[in-house]
Amino acid sequence: MGVHVRRSREHLGRLEELIARRGIRLRYESLHGGAEGASMKGTIVVAKELSACATFSVLVHEFAHELLHHGHNQRQRPSSTVVETEAEAVAYVVCRALELETTQQSVDYIHLYQGNAEVLAKSLNVIQHTAAQILEELTASATDRSDSRHAA
Repeated sequence: MGVHVRRSREHLGRLEELIARRGIRLRYESLHGGAEGASMKGTIVVAKELSACATFSVLVHEFAHELLHHGHNQRQRPSSTVVETEAEAVAYVVCRALELETTQQSVDYIHLYQGNAEVLAKSLNVIQHTAAQILEELTASATDRSDSRHAA
């Protein structure tokens, strides 16, 4: 198993734990119509046939929807262009910070929803805050795991 795959799986395990701690249900199943994931106010579904890296990226995207668009602090519902651009930009930032390569998939996805530099600029604060929150919690989870292994 390559370093990239192992790293993806480690990050994925921590992300799954983070999502569970938030009380969000997570399911892996076959999805129809080309969808790779969906977020439904407290439940995330991800296509079970994806690679570890793709699964991580999709799961961050759907988790971003939960945090940004389904939470208690939800602002007025933005357009689908804004909603999808924000979630994918968060996934991109988190993946890049963890050295997981998803650039082309993110660019393609944002273009699919007509996202552009103007949309990204208007949402930059929300994207940065949400990505930082996820990364902080993932890093804390990794530190907790490391500390518990050294204590044993």
